[in-house]
Amino acid sequence: MNALRQLGQVYLEALTEVIATVTGIHLQAGSCESGNSFEDITGIMYLNSKKSGMLIVTANEDDVRVLCSRLTGVPFEEVTEDDLYDTICEIVNMTAGNAKLRINDADYMYSLLQPFVLKGKDVSIITKAITHIEAGTLTDGNISVSFKAVY
Repeated sequence: MNALRQLGQVYLEALTEVIATVTGIHLQAGSCESGNSFEDITGIMYLNSKKSGMLIVTANEDDVRVLCSRLTGVPFEEVTEDDLYDTICEIVNMTAGNAKLRINDADYMYSLLQPFVLKGKDVSIITKAITHIEAGTLTDGNISVSFKAVY
């Protein structure tokens, strides 16, 4: 397995662990696609390093609402729009931090920068120097969360 493929696996494992730890929801790896589709709510963190990139986590609004409710204890129907954005940012932030602890390769060590949110499905991210995209979906049959690691 090459270093880039391993990096995608690191992010997949980190995201799975973070969601299980903070929500108690145990998602399993589903499809592994590198498509450019986004869901209702997308959290992104730019990763500053010798080999910079982005970590992207995207899910539909109801699935983020479930994660938020489980994370905060706020009833599903009382979760606000701001709560949804905070939740996806926190998941991206914790996933990046968890993955950072797992990476030993100096080329991929990075600084954690402020995550941000994109709202809506009609979104495109265009970069000039994408060398590799690792992507996948986690699901438990009820909710799904997709991720992309772009380097």
